[in-house]
Amino acid sequence: MIMICLLSALTLQAQTVEKQLRKGNRQYRKGNFTEAEVQYRKALDAKPTYADAQFNLGDALYKQENYKDAFDAFQKVVEMSPDAKLKSKAVFNMGNCLLEQGKYYNAFNIYKIALKFDANNDDALYNLEYCRAHLVKSHIWVNPEIPHGSVEASETEAFNGQMVTLAYKADEDYALSQYIVVKADDQQVTVNVSGNRFEMPKFDVIVTAEFKQSHKITIDKKIEHGTISADKTKAIEGQQVVLHAFPDPSYMVDYYKVYKTGSPKDTVPVNDTVFQMPDFDVTVTAKFRTALRVSIDSTEHGTIKVTDSLALPGQNIGIIVKPEQGYQLNELRVVSDKDKTTTAPVNDMNLFQMLDTDVTVKASFIEAQDYFKVEADSLIEGGHVLLDVDKATRGETVMMKNVPEPGYQFKEYQICQLGDTSVHVQPLGNFFTMPGMDVMVSAVFEKQDGEDQEQQQQQQDQQQDQQDQQDQQDQQQDQQNQQQQDQQQQQQQNPHDLSKEDAQRMLDALENQEKKTMEKVNEQKIRTQPKRKSDKDW
Repeated sequence: MIMICLLSALTLQAQTVEKQLRKGNRQYRKGNFTEAEVQYRKALDAKPTYADAQFNLGDALYKQENYKDAFDAFQKVVEMSPDAKLKSKAVFNMGNCLLEQGKYYNAFNIYKIALKFDANNDDALYNLEYCRAHLVKSHIWVNPEIPHGSVEASETEAFNGQMVTLAYKADEDYALSQYIVVKADDQQVTVNVSGNRFEMPKFDVIVTAEFKQSHKITIDKKIEHGTISADKTKAIEGQQVVLHAFPDPSYMVDYYKVYKTGSPKDTVPVNDTVFQMPDFDVTVTAKFRTALRVSIDSTEHGTIKVTDSLALPGQNIGIIVKPEQGYQLNELRVVSDKDKTTTAPVNDMNLFQMLDTDVTVKASFIEAQDYFKVEADSLIEGGHVLLDVDKATRGETVMMKNVPEPGYQFKEYQICQLGDTSVHVQPLGNFFTMPGMDVMVSAVFEKQDGEDQEQQQQQQDQQQDQQDQQDQQDQQQDQQNQQQQDQQQQQQQNPHDLSKEDAQRMLDALENQEKKTMEKVNEQKIRTQPKRKSDKDW
């Protein structure tokens, strides 16, 4: 009996998944791509490894011109499906997503991958040649006479859209201020440099850099009850410097002081642990003081923790509350260890300000009265949020984790009442205190640039450099291999596919005269739309 019930349940689940897929296909054919997306996502919620629903989800996103998410959706098809032809079609559509954004170099390389999965994918071959017609290799010249340093580029020439990585060497007592990339024949035209990389434009460029004199950062050696350090030993004017403290047991940093070396009265503002480097050498010192202790009283039916067990007077301390199943928070009290009649008020977010004495945090729990929903926003761009619970009681702590996608960095959490974005809940770092209502947890991720991206993508850059080198070798062989590939594909082409003669004429035109190729492209209306499996109900 148990086995029969199980099989029945599995059959029912399969029927539900197929029903959601068919609903999505019908909405897609009607042009209701947003509703089609909803239905495909429901099918994937029930069966996360359903490659057909994942493929159609990519199509629906593509039709909404959401090319970034569509690209990711098709990429998941490649990961979950063993079917080489389906992989090829999914990769082909990934190339189309890039093509729609004008990223011809990246699309060109994606179409090559599609052909590796299925050498008979004529659409991928056709679009690969379309991208090739848009690729122009330009020169990269590096200024050999840069004052106070030198620069190197990973390439001497590159295709438009190709990423070029820069590196530098600074003279003693100098540091890099910025890379500068300009158009070779019009230096008023600049190219954006993100971190140590830039995207090659469709013209020759000159690479140079600006180096500025760096100033020394000296750490005071006479600091008592602890030591400090800076993330740099030298810095140029305007550069950010981060300080770190290493207190002795039972001590904390009271304050930092940064001043002009040799002139203690000429101070530099410090914001928490960060200061901006001035145009002179500086000395950094700090004062440590005895820390106050925050103790936790024993509790029943739940646990509590604090964000800081050592604190200074007036410091905000958060209390993390985790009731046992079936219980909720009743009361929180913070009592002075010196005077039991003195307490620190605890607000609705379970925060209190530290007294000028050691304190003990006490809590009591009662049987749970209500649970409220905690949902993570599934439509966040650039990353997603993970929650430790999907429901919580009033006063309970909900822990959050942000997971940025490659090229993005976390900026902030946004928490509001479920169904009413005008009612906000204040996050406290990576957690928040549950109010008496259902909530939606979202987040903002922003694209990386500057030093953040340089540090977090260093490993990816190295991998990309290796891939770019391989791509250049592949491109040198493409002209020779393409004709043979076209001949092999001709044997299986149908009347609607690209003919052998057309392919050869296109290749000849690409080699000799790009203008004629583009006229041919416009005349024949080369296909750039994805082949949709959603035309059929499975």
